[in-house]
Amino acid sequence: MSPTLTLPTAAEFGRNLVDGRWRFPAAPYEYEIRNPADSTITTVVPLSSRLDVARAVDAATRAAPGWAADRDRRTESLRRLAEALAHLAPELGALQATETGLDAADSRRAATGLGLLAGHLAGSVPERASGVSGHVLSWGLPLAEVVAAVLPQLAAGRTAVVAPSLRAPLSAVAVGHLATELGFPPGVLNVVQGTGEDVGAALCGTRGLALLHVRGGARTIAQAGRATSTTGVPLRVLRGGGNVAVAGPDADVAALAAAVADATRVHATGGPLGLPTLAVHATVADDVTGAVVAGLREVRPAPLPTETLRRRALDRLTLLRAEGLDPVLSDPLPDDVHHRMGWFMPAAVFRGVTAGEPAGPVVTIRTWSRPGDIAALFPEANHRDGIATLWGTEEVDAALPHSLVVHECGPAEVLGGGRLQAAWTTAGRPR
Repeated sequence: MSPTLTLPTAAEFGRNLVDGRWRFPAAPYEYEIRNPADSTITTVVPLSSRLDVARAVDAATRAAPGWAADRDRRTESLRRLAEALAHLAPELGALQATETGLDAADSRRAATGLGLLAGHLAGSVPERASGVSGHVLSWGLPLAEVVAAVLPQLAAGRTAVVAPSLRAPLSAVAVGHLATELGFPPGVLNVVQGTGEDVGAALCGTRGLALLHVRGGARTIAQAGRATSTTGVPLRVLRGGGNVAVAGPDADVAALAAAVADATRVHATGGPLGLPTLAVHATVADDVTGAVVAGLREVRPAPLPTETLRRRALDRLTLLRAEGLDPVLSDPLPDDVHHRMGWFMPAAVFRGVTAGEPAGPVVTIRTWSRPGDIAALFPEANHRDGIATLWGTEEVDAALPHSLVVHECGPAEVLGGGRLQAAWTTAGRPR
C-alpha cells in the first residue's frame, strides 16, 4: 500500500465516481451535507439523476467480464484496499463522525473494526459470480454499509454501482477514492450521489443487474420490492431493526451488555447493523437486564438527523407504553427547538414482546427457557431478514431459523458458516 494515500478532497465529494473518473452530474444541482450533531456544513455533494445512474451501470457492465475473470487481480486489489482501510481508520472514523454526528471516539473504534472486517473479506475471494450489483445504502453507519454490502460482491467477481444515503455519502466516496488510487480497473466500483427518490429509485428500477442490495427501513424495502418485481432482479435486503442477540444461561453478561451499548451508541434508530432486540435465558434475564440498563445509562447515541425520525421514535415509545411493556429504562426526549438537524434521544429498555418497526435507540428484552421457545418469540416480520449473534450455550444454534441467522446479506457468506462476525463492536463471543 502506498504510504501517500489520503482521503478525498472537496472536489471529489462534489462529484460522482463513474468509470474510474470523478464527474459532475448531468444536471448542475447540489446539496449541503451537515453534521447532525451541531448542524455545521461539512461539504457539498451533487444531486444526480437517472442519467448518471445509467452511465454508472453502463461502465460497470463493461468492466464486469474482466473483473470476474481475473481472480488474482481481484484478490490483490481487495487486499490492498483492506490494508488502506485499516491504515486510514482514524481518518475514516473522523470522516464518518462528521456525516453522522457520532462521537469521534465511537466512530474511530467502529472504523478500526471495519478495517479488520475488510481484511477477512479480502482473505477469502471466491470465484463464482459475475455481472453488476446495485447497492442502495442507508445513513446509520455509512462506512459499515459500504464494507459489509459492497466488498463481498467485489470479492465474488461482480462490479458495483453504489447509491449512498444523501445524508451520509462521504464514507462511500472515500472508499471509491481509495479504490481508484489503488488502481482498481475503471468501472469496477462506481458511486452516484443523490436522493432516494431520484438515484435510489433509478437504481432499484434498473433491469439487467445481477443483484440489488437495499438497506433501510420498511418503506424503502417495500419500494425496492415493487421495483424488482417488475425488473426481475434478485433483491437482497437488510432492513433496519431486523437483528437480534440470543443469550444462553452461560452467556458472558458483562460482554453482552457492552456489545448492546456499542450497537445502540452507533445505531440510534435501530439501523441495519443495530441491535434492538435481545432474547435472554430466563435464569440470567435479571442479570442481563441490570447490566444492559447500567451500560446504556452511559451511552450518548448518535443523533436522529430528521424531524421525521424523531417523531417516529416518540411515537414508538408511546406505543410501547400503551402495550403495557415494562419500561426498565426510559427518559423523556429533550425537545431542542433550536437544533436545526439532530436530536440526541436517550436510550430506552423495555421487557416483553413487541411488534412493529423499531425506531430510536430502543432495546427490547425477551426471555426464553427452552431452545424451542426462541423462534416463537420473533414474529415473521422480524426474522424475515436480519443478523443474529449467539452468546453462550451451543443449544441455541439449533433452535434459530436459518433466515434469522442470515438472509444472504453482507459478508456472512464470505466469513463462513452463516454467521456474521460483529467485528465493528467490542463484543466478546458473538459468532
